[in-house]
Amino acid sequence: MSSNTARSNPAKPNPAKPRKPPVKKPKSSGGTHPALEYIQSVAQVSAGTILGITMLASSIAAGGLVGLALSFRNLPDVRVLRNYIPSETSYIYDISGTLLDSIHDEANREVVDLNGISPDLKRAVLAIEDSYFFSHHGINPSGIGRALLANLEEGQTVEGGSTITMQLVKNLFLTPERSISRKVAEAVLSLRLEQVFTKDQIMEMYLNQVYWGHNTYGVQTASKSYFNKQASELNLAEAAMMAGLIQAPEVYSPFVNYQKAKERQAIVLERMRTIGWVTAEEVAKAKETPIALGEITSFRQSQAPYITDAVVQELTSRFGQEAVLQGGMRVQTTIDLDLQRKAEETVREGLASIQRQGIYADQMSLVAVDPRTHFVKAMVGGVDYTKSQYNRAVQALRQPGSAFKPFVYYAAFASGNYAPDSTVMDTPVSYPDGDGYYTPQNYDGGFYGAMSIRQALAQSRNIPAIRLGQDVGINRVIEVCRTLGIKSPMEPVTSLPLGSVDLTPFEMAGAYATFASGGCILSRPLSFR
Repeated sequence: MSSNTARSNPAKPNPAKPRKPPVKKPKSSGGTHPALEYIQSVAQVSAGTILGITMLASSIAAGGLVGLALSFRNLPDVRVLRNYIPSETSYIYDISGTLLDSIHDEANREVVDLNGISPDLKRAVLAIEDSYFFSHHGINPSGIGRALLANLEEGQTVEGGSTITMQLVKNLFLTPERSISRKVAEAVLSLRLEQVFTKDQIMEMYLNQVYWGHNTYGVQTASKSYFNKQASELNLAEAAMMAGLIQAPEVYSPFVNYQKAKERQAIVLERMRTIGWVTAEEVAKAKETPIALGEITSFRQSQAPYITDAVVQELTSRFGQEAVLQGGMRVQTTIDLDLQRKAEETVREGLASIQRQGIYADQMSLVAVDPRTHFVKAMVGGVDYTKSQYNRAVQALRQPGSAFKPFVYYAAFASGNYAPDSTVMDTPVSYPDGDGYYTPQNYDGGFYGAMSIRQALAQSRNIPAIRLGQDVGINRVIEVCRTLGIKSPMEPVTSLPLGSVDLTPFEMAGAYATFASGGCILSRPLSFR
């Protein structure tokens, strides 16, 4: 939270020390005032505040501040906001910084310092919501009267009755119920808040807390959504349009009704001109400035859903679900989005090729690992995520078969008793197995007799792999697999060297990357920071 005063544009008045806005007197006429029908709606908003403050003043007069404190001793302690960290969206990126997905709970929010917010936006919000923010102490009784008159004269809400401090208190501590007691509590907490925090701190909390529509909270997230810009980059036209959203975000959203958003923008700009914070020329220019809209970001789909699902699962296991959904994590994965797109295309084409050959298959997965770093560069969990969210790359257990044999040979070489040219016998053999015997066979049913390990591996002979497994020890083979990063359960059965174990494609790719790197065992295959 920043305590520095926001710098203002030298060419424009500083809202930190605003000039008192002139208030136009209501026009009188012999007939019914044109805004008469508007009185009831404005009165509903303002009456509670006026009565609340009247009761507050009466309480002070009757019992003093001590009596008032006792009356509201059960109110929250605003000092807890010194350690307040609002919920914030977590973001997942590829290796180059391209956004893959955003993860959030109810509130899609990115927190930003006050210095990182456009001065035009700060002025626009103050103008339409609380132009006397820097001169009151949390509540502004005279401001309520001025807002009532200004709104009646215009026939629409051009100025709010609640101060920014009161709005912040209501959002953080109170329920939205409309009652006098809630209004009084709001006023008391607002006074307390202004005693503990500076104006800049309150303004920063408010702009990061306020709701901007479409499940978007906080000025930074709203700026990126509505205009595809940082909050610091907004011009006067964009700032006025955004400030106008606060009263009714979904009603005035340019995504919903662009014309209504422009009308609301004009109201904000005219308010800024009326109080002398912009010139008539600046208003005219802002009204003519083209607005390039962004897109609703709270509900968009992941660019690589199999990847981001796996990352979220891993993060949740490490840090907990709350930290992932509300902790504002910035997660950079090792995925290369360009390679990911190629991998997805390869899976689709590969499955189609197999099916054309008359082989039944409805899914396929792929894992690509850089052997130099063990970083996963691409991972595809299925042909179509929209039809199946099951990630076969990390969840589907399949027997690797002969693909397991290199682990057995690696264990033999690591023992120091064998080398690639060592001789191993490809002859019939049987081993006790329960009440009977296990007698392995080669795929062709024959035997080649004495042969080198190099030949046995190249020709994928079963008997030599079984013999080496028994000689080295099945448990030692399992230990080697653990060293290579394989974590799935493994039973020390005689047929293990032939791949009689269920492993994931992810595990196999990571283990083979060790061979490709010349035996260098690095970090876990799925890496992020």
